[in-house]
Formats: sequence, structure tokens, C-alpha cells
Amino acid sequence: MLSGKERTDLVNVARLYYEQGLTQDQVARRIGVSRPLVSKMLARAREAGIVHIEIRAADEGDAALLTALQAKYALAGGLVLPQQTDAEQSVQAAAAYLAGELLYERSIGLGWGYLLGESVALLAQQCVRRQPGAVLPLIGRAHIPNKGYRVDELAEMLAAACGRQAWRLAAPAFPGSMEEREQLEATPAYAELAAMWRKMDAALVEIRDFPSVPDEATATRFGDSLKRQHAVGSFLSYYYNERGEFISGEHDFAVRIPLGTLRRCPKIIGLALGAAPAAIAGALQTGLFTHLLVTESTARKILEK
Repeated sequence: MLSGKERTDLVNVARLYYEQGLTQDQVARRIGVSRPLVSKMLARAREAGIVHIEIRAADEGDAALLTALQAKYALAGGLVLPQQTDAEQSVQAAAAYLAGELLYERSIGLGWGYLLGESVALLAQQCVRRQPGAVLPLIGRAHIPNKGYRVDELAEMLAAACGRQAWRLAAPAFPGSMEEREQLEATPAYAELAAMWRKMDAALVEIRDFPSVPDEATATRFGDSLKRQHAVGSFLSYYYNERGEFISGEHDFAVRIPLGTLRRCPKIIGLALGAAPAAIAGALQTGLFTHLLVTESTARKILEK
């Protein structure tokens, strides 16, 4: 009987070899083991039933749903989770997936959100391999009493666990004026972080509903624009409608990675375990996301749209 960690390791190696097309030598270099060990792990994955015609971890849902989502929204990958009775189980499964999909990337950006914070905390516990790299906050801090909204601290926690450098934004997400934001953007520290954003290999972003709790100062930033323009969701406090069109606010001075820079990132993973189908579908319509984590029942509703 495989332990949870053993199964996760075998699934990760199988994905690199069979799905991403890496050679055994390349897989060995990427995960920091010998090539003979990679060969043994691939054989064990086949024996354990992980590798059939497709690669599927024990906690994955219907692979056909993921394939349909990939075809409809041009996704490169993701995870469709069985509906769990306990939200904690979903977060654990998400962290196991992210251990293989995210931790091998050199430069990682983090967004915010309750489930994202829980997932990153579990992910930090699974960092068994230390390698050079960076963990970057993608948005400033919010005055919300939850670790998922203290992105600088999340970056420091994950970086410390994985032996990487943590970067800090050290700024409020919602300054009171454009002048305050421009003063921050003029600092050398911000310029250095902005340069790192442009070289980022992967980003983890939580997709949220609109309206939602906690509220992200939407009345002050947008007035009634979000309601008038039929906002359905947000990520990184960027709001959009069901067609994936972003909604601007006259007083939206948020400090975060610019959308143009985010679009340059080759891998953007949307964590959507707590979002409604309309919020997820709208996020996918923006064309930004390359990977999606979603529950099986929600995936079916998205595909029905």
C-alpha cells in the first residue's frame, strides 16, 4: 500500500515523463534524483495502477471533464476533484497537485484568498526538495484577519520551506489615492519586484465570487460600477463580467501585478474550489488561465454554460 506522499511522488514523475514529454534524464535533473531511480518510479507507477492510458492520481475526478474543460477554454492542465464532504479534503488534494505542478518552477507568484492560504500552508509542508528560486507576492496586504490575505507572509513561509528567496511588496493593497500608489511604484524596491514579475514562471491565483465575503473595498473603489456592469467574480481584486471583460473603477488604485505583466506568465493556475460556476467561467473567458483546480460538480455546471 502506497503512502500519500509515495503516491504523490509517483504521480508527479509520471506527469513529467508521460504528459510533459521529458526524458528520464530530464526528469531526474528536475526533481534531483538519479535516472535509475526515475526508471524504478515509473515502473512502480505502472504497477500501482497510476499509469494506464491516462495518468490519474487517486484524488482526481473524472478525467473526461478535465479534457472537456481543456478543449473549451484552451487550458494546458488542471485537476477536477471529486466532491468532498469536507473542505479540508479538497484543500489537501489541491496541495498534493500543486506540489507537482508548482514547486518545480523556479519563480512562483502568489495571489490571495482563504483557500489559497490554506493550500500554501499545506504546500509548504510538502517541500522536501530545496532549490534556488523566488516566491513573489502578486498583490499588497489587506486589512483582513486571515493569513490568506497576508501575501508577503505567505511568500516568506513557502520560500523558507523550499529554500528560495522571498520577495516583499510591503504595501497596502488599496492605497487612498493614485498619488500614494505612484509614490510606491517609484521606489527601487517596487521596480525590482516588478522586474521579477516579468520573469515569473508560474502563478497561483484564487478565483472568487462577486459579491463575496470578505469584501475588497469595492464600494470605495468602484461605486456602483460592478453591479451596473454585472460583475460575476474576481482574482487579485481584478473584477470581470461573464464574458471575461474587466471592469475598471474611478478610484481603483490597487497595488498588484499589472494585467499585462500577468499575461506574460507561462503558467497561471486558478484555484477555484470555492467559487460559483459563473465566476469560474468568467475568469476562464479572460484567457489568462492555463490550469484550473475545480470540483467535479462545478466543472459539469461550467460545461453546461
